[in-house]
Amino acid sequence: MKTGIITVIAVVVFGKMAVGQFYERTGKNFGMYFSAQPLSIMKQSRDPLALTTINGSAGFVSMISRGIYPTVGYTYSHQLKAGIRNTSFPLAQSHMVDASILFNKRLVKLMNKRINGVCHYVSLGLILAPEYHYMFGTRENPNESFGEVGGQIGLSLYHHYSSASKRARSKTRQYDLFYRQGFTPIFAQTIGGVQQKFHRQEIGIRVRLIHHEVYDFLK
Repeated sequence: MKTGIITVIAVVVFGKMAVGQFYERTGKNFGMYFSAQPLSIMKQSRDPLALTTINGSAGFVSMISRGIYPTVGYTYSHQLKAGIRNTSFPLAQSHMVDASILFNKRLVKLMNKRINGVCHYVSLGLILAPEYHYMFGTRENPNESFGEVGGQIGLSLYHHYSSASKRARSKTRQYDLFYRQGFTPIFAQTIGGVQQKFHRQEIGIRVRLIHHEVYDFLK
C-alpha cells in the first residue's frame, strides 16, 4: 500500500517537473461583474407594492482576501410602463454609481468531478454586502438624497478548475442570486414644500469573472 502511494506521488511530482510548468497565483487579481435585477421596486411608503423598474449593472471586482470582494460599478434603471400607475417616481430612466464590499463564505461542496480530463470544483456559499449607491437626477428632477445606504444577502455558486494549468489557475467564476434592500432613500425631491423619498428593494442575479495573475512555480 505504501509503495503504491509513493509511486503515485513520484509520478505526479516528476511528471510536473518533466513538463516544467506548475502555476501558482501571485495574489493579484482583477475582474468584472454583470448583473440583472428584473424584480425591482422603487416607491414611497404610501405607494402600492408593485414592480416598477428593471435594472442592469456592470462593474469591476477584485478579491483582496479570501472571501472579500470590493466592487465599484454602474447601474442603468428603466421604469416599466405598468409601474408608472403604481408609483410617483419621476424618472423614466436613471443612472447610478455603485460601491460595495461583498463577503462570500463558502458553505458546502456541491461537486468535485473530472469532466473531459479536467476536475471541476463547485461550492455553494453565502454572500453578504454593505453597499452605497448614488442616483443622478436631472435638471427638471434633481436628486436631493445623499445616496442609498443599503445591503444585500444571497447565495453564490463558486466554480473553478482543479488543475495546475495556467488557464485553470488564472480564472474563477461566481454566480450570485441576491436580495437588495435600501435603508436610506435612493432618490428624494421636494414638491410643494413636501419632500418625497423613494426606497428600493430588488432581487437580482450576477456573475463575477475574475482573472488571477499566476507564475510558474518551477522556474
